[in-house]
Amino acid sequence: MTAAPPKPFSNALRQKKKQKGMALVEALVASALLGLGLAGATRLTLHSLQTASDTRQHSVAHTLALDAMECMQSGRSSCSTHQVITVQGVAYTIKAQSQDRGDLALTDLSVRVQWPRWGRPQATDGQAQGPQNLGLFELHSSRDGVPSWVGVSSP
Repeated sequence: MTAAPPKPFSNALRQKKKQKGMALVEALVASALLGLGLAGATRLTLHSLQTASDTRQHSVAHTLALDAMECMQSGRSSCSTHQVITVQGVAYTIKAQSQDRGDLALTDLSVRVQWPRWGRPQATDGQAQGPQNLGLFELHSSRDGVPSWVGVSSP
């Protein structure tokens, strides 16, 4: 008796099963790559939000420092040397100080604005916040102690 030739149908079935297995591996690899891409995009988005928030808070601190410095340069006695202002849910602490120079008729002025930065780890257990989670903006200037109108004669 001679053996019957193999059926072409069974070979075709084996080929399809191999192809189905490869399709599953390709789908798993594609899913893994898509997951990595989405994770990277999410991280980039979070970094962009952090940068935008830091920029906004720095701009607010700059404006508050300029206002305090302008008040001090005007020589008004009503200028506050320490105040806390809340803008858009962020508490900004403004400290202003002046120091007379003994040898000249100048007064050194400095304004410091500090605020807690969004997205940074906060201090726990009542510990003081470290420099890594506080934003800081400083301005320094001088003011002449002699009024500008002294020595000016009328025409």
